[in-house]
Amino acid sequence: MKSTINKQVEEPDIQPARPPRRRLRRTFILALLTLVVLLLVGLGGYLVLRPRVQPLSLPALPAHINEADLGLTGWQDYQRPLPPIALNSFDWLQPPTIDSQQALLEDAAGQALIGQGQLVHGLSYLRAAAQSSPDNLRYNDDYRLALRDHGQYAEEEAFFSQQAARIKTPNTAISLAMAYVDEMRACPRPPDGLVCQAQNSSRSIDVLNSVLAQHPYNIIARYGRGLNHLYWPSAMGHLPRAQDDLQYAIALLQPLGSISSTFPPLAYAALGDVFAKDGQVDAARNVWLSGKNALPNAALLDSRLNIALDQLVGEENGPLRGLGVYVDTKLAIFWQSGR
Repeated sequence: MKSTINKQVEEPDIQPARPPRRRLRRTFILALLTLVVLLLVGLGGYLVLRPRVQPLSLPALPAHINEADLGLTGWQDYQRPLPPIALNSFDWLQPPTIDSQQALLEDAAGQALIGQGQLVHGLSYLRAAAQSSPDNLRYNDDYRLALRDHGQYAEEEAFFSQQAARIKTPNTAISLAMAYVDEMRACPRPPDGLVCQAQNSSRSIDVLNSVLAQHPYNIIARYGRGLNHLYWPSAMGHLPRAQDDLQYAIALLQPLGSISSTFPPLAYAALGDVFAKDGQVDAARNVWLSGKNALPNAALLDSRLNIALDQLVGEENGPLRGLGVYVDTKLAIFWQSGR
């Protein structure tokens, strides 16, 4: 009897309770669903906040556009490095010669002399290089910019007018058109110089009209005419014409291919500036964002996108593309490969 009672009061051997397998599975599924929901919420927020880039409206181009259509025949020669010039050993007593075989050397000599302060002597060599190859954009550009940078606007117009009259090609016409733009720097500052600037811009546009009438895919003439229109006051109604030309400039970037890595950011910046100057801020930013998609490292486009929205129109009509802002007419942007 006693032993029976003792067995009844003994403590039972209790094991730790294990959660049912079904409960573990439910907990795991719930955690997984929570993680998925968080990921979806984060992705949705990113998609909502991410700038949306709409396709640009660009003109249709023929299937095959070559370097001649772009106005860049001979671009490989334009990229040739200048030969080193030892000024102390060069025979400077011999006057420059009109010889296409010597043009690159004379171009280098002219730039070296100007760099040492011998302006008259240096300009004579640059002029000889331009005369030796009148259809060569590089030599024309180097001579024209040297004249421009030293305020010799009358000489610039006279020389390139003669070149364009003597050698009737798109390149000589474009050089003359750029000379007219350079001459705007000789005008009084706005508002007094508005008529003077308008006259020179109109002359430049007229020359480029003649080029594009025969060569509609010349990217240099398109960009040059587009910039001419862009810098006019918004009220003068030139912005739609600037938009048309600069849309062509961007469409022509694909056939431009590997010739230039300098020009594409400038083209996107300028087209966006058309919309921004007109107060179409969203459209402007869409152009610049589209450019960033194509050119992720384009610092120029970053600088445009960093302008506060409420300041953008004022910046465009002021220090960026406003009255009295000089247009940079350097044409080497079309054959420079980022150097």
